Amino acid sequence: MKCIKMSYKGFEFPVNVSSIKACFSKNISTLPIPKRSAKAQEICFNPTVISGGGSFTGENANEKAHMLMTAFQSRGAAYLFSPLFSPMRMFFGDLQLSADSLGNRIDYTFTFVEEVNSKRRHYDFGYTFALPNENLYDVANRCGVKIEEIVEANGCRDLFSVSEGDKVWLN
Repeated sequence: MKCIKMSYKGFEFPVNVSSIKACFSKNISTLPIPKRSAKAQEICFNPTVISGGGSFTGENANEKAHMLMTAFQSRGAAYLFSPLFSPMRMFFGDLQLSADSLGNRIDYTFTFVEEVNSKRRHYDFGYTFALPNENLYDVANRCGVKIEEIVEANGCRDLFSVSEGDKVWLN
């Protein structure tokens, strides 16, 4: 399987995280209407929250943990690249580290919160990564792009020529 490694502000996780979770949510307003049922409506999207965790092992586990801590301590948002989600500008919101008694294994958990300071909810990098069992037609549907544009941008003749984790240019 070809897959990109998760990275943020120059720190590339040496091994992809063992668990990752994304929370996408909206604010919904409920307005009671006298003598009728309540009316619900969407107000806005909430920032996406991505959380997860993993472990650093081996002789340089402490060094890897220190590099992750440096990325956490830097201020401002940056793009989070993940093998599962499109890149998003995010703040590194939470980091927890714990070590075993020998110091050769450090477990970590993290939380990233999307930077949302405008109405735009989509970052257009011009590419995406193929998900498991996707062909180019599936990628086009998921990304809202015409299949002809994807075929032309990638120089493909076979709609099934993509594998999980492959970078697929959208335009």
